[in-house]
Amino acid sequence: MGEVTNNTFGTLSSAPDNTIITIIYNYLSSILSSFKGKNDENENTITNRLCKSLNSRKPSEYPFYFHHQNIENEKENTSTDFAVFGTYAYAQENDIEDNDSPSLVKFEAKRLNSKLPSKREKEYVCGEYSGGKCTKNSGGIERFKNGRHGRDVVNAGIVGYIQTDSPNHWFQKVNDWIQEQIKSPSNSQLVWEKNDLIVLNNQNGILSCYSSTSHRIYGDGISLKHLWIDISS
Repeated sequence: MGEVTNNTFGTLSSAPDNTIITIIYNYLSSILSSFKGKNDENENTITNRLCKSLNSRKPSEYPFYFHHQNIENEKENTSTDFAVFGTYAYAQENDIEDNDSPSLVKFEAKRLNSKLPSKREKEYVCGEYSGGKCTKNSGGIERFKNGRHGRDVVNAGIVGYIQTDSPNHWFQKVNDWIQEQIKSPSNSQLVWEKNDLIVLNNQNGILSCYSSTSHRIYGDGISLKHLWIDISS
C-alpha cells in the first residue's frame, strides 16, 4: 500500500516508523502484554475490559481513543469489536472537516479455543457455510475481506485470546485454514492468496504478534495485525 503525505502525527494508509498507526499498535501491544483475561470468558467481556484499560491508561498526548462495539452499518446492524478514532485535535491538525471522528484502525476480537463448537472452529478465518452459502458471516479475517468490516480503513487488526493450547499451535491451525481457503474458497467471490497467511513478527511473554495482507472484495487491500495474548493458564 502506498504511503500518503506525512503530517504532524503521521500517515494513515501506511505505517512507517513513528506514524500514528505504528503508535496505536505499539500502545495496544504494551497494554496487552500485561493484560489479564480468563480462559472461560467470552470475547465481548474480555474486549469490554480491554477497551476500558486502553482509554484509562492512554497518554494524554496521543490524539486517538478506543471505542468498544463500533457500529459500522446502522441498517445492517453490523459492528466491529472495537475501533480507534482520531481526536478533534487530530482532525484539526490534518484538515479533516468531517463531523465524525476520523477512523484510524478497526479491530475484531476472537477466542482461540479448541473447545468451541465444531461449526465455530475456523471462525478466526472464515464464517459458517452450508451448501456453498454463508449461513453466518462470522469469520475474523473474512469479514475484512468481504467488506462487512473496515471499509473506511486500510489498517485493521484481530486480537486473539488464546484460551487453550499454545501460540504455535494456533499459528499452524490458522495458516492451515487459510491454505484451505486459498485452494478452495468457501465464498467464490473472495480471492485468498499467500499474502493472507499470517507471518510471525515477534513473541514476548504472553503476547505474540503477526501480520498479513488481504485482498478485499471491492478491489483494494487491507493490512492486518494479529495480536494474540495467551490466557490459557
